[in-house]
Amino acid sequence: MLIEKSILILTARFGEGHIQSAETLAHTFKRQGYERVNICDLYGEAYPAIHSLAQNLLKKGFSKFGTHFYKAFYYGTDKLSSKGLSYFYQHLGKKRLIKLVETYSPSCIVTTFPLHAAPYLRLRSSLNIPTYTVITDYCAHPLWIHPMIEKYYVATDHVKRTLISYGVETGKIFVSGLPIRPSFHHTVEKNYKEFGLAPQRKTITIMGGGLGLLPNIEPLLTSLSKDKNLQVGVVCGRNHQLYNQLEKNSKENIHIFGYISKVENLFSLTDCLVTKSGALSLTEAACFKLPIIIFKPAPGQENENANYLLKRTAALTYSTQTDFLESIYRCLYNKNTIDTLSKNVSSLFNKNACTMIVEDILRHDHRKNTFVEGRM
Repeated sequence: MLIEKSILILTARFGEGHIQSAETLAHTFKRQGYERVNICDLYGEAYPAIHSLAQNLLKKGFSKFGTHFYKAFYYGTDKLSSKGLSYFYQHLGKKRLIKLVETYSPSCIVTTFPLHAAPYLRLRSSLNIPTYTVITDYCAHPLWIHPMIEKYYVATDHVKRTLISYGVETGKIFVSGLPIRPSFHHTVEKNYKEFGLAPQRKTITIMGGGLGLLPNIEPLLTSLSKDKNLQVGVVCGRNHQLYNQLEKNSKENIHIFGYISKVENLFSLTDCLVTKSGALSLTEAACFKLPIIIFKPAPGQENENANYLLKRTAALTYSTQTDFLESIYRCLYNKNTIDTLSKNVSSLFNKNACTMIVEDILRHDHRKNTFVEGRM
């Protein structure tokens, strides 16, 4: 049955995970009969020039300048958020959001990025639209929090405890797990030919998110290329400069890929994943119980995500090239390491996460609307 109510999902293109979560939620709402589901990149639409500059800064995140800049921003705003930054933040994108509300007339708003214009506008009676937030990391920065957010959907009890420590009411927090793409919920038939890989070799996949941010990767690839029992697939994402740079020096057992839309097909062939610590990528890897090695994480949410997995022995990391190679061989050939990492990382994955989030929002929204209508 098609439902006429409209749902607005707000997100931002700062990392692939926020967009993917929004798209996954939209897909699930539509499966529930809600055809009028709209996804909007609020900051990209409200401030296109500033947004473009911010994207460029993100791409430089592993440079010496970019790392220090983002570290100061992330941990600095953690301290400042309660002292006025949140007040400023809730005005960003406000005019654009009012236009979106006038266009789509949503019955509720869902955010997959810390966007406070929506809950702030609830203070106006004409714009009092329930706002739900899906936190897309294994940590929670205070900037996610606003008193007018109806409910938070989080990955773990650890994130729930963090929100409670920031003053969020327990009843406003739902531990759902992270919503990942529906294609990861089905068995994938292995097809080595799709990627030009050999079934007799152990496969290492190296990826740096949608932007393909892979720091100091060339020396690592040189070392791995010497072992002909291995093959490496390097996913550069939308980083065309990195793709062209690596493609020039690719070896017989080193395969360079651009953006892969069906990364689950590659994961099905993977024996060890080397990756940045983006929460959605880690959760997708958890679906396949992959042994994971995390690149030295950038400060901020990536560092916090990495710490969460490392403390639970759900991933390995490294500090030197020698450490990296030792970790690779442990993940490929040490049964105890493989079993421990696979078991611990699999606990991150809840195949029903997105359905649970959507159904809870719809139940909560229905009860709220029924109460308001009855009171009237």
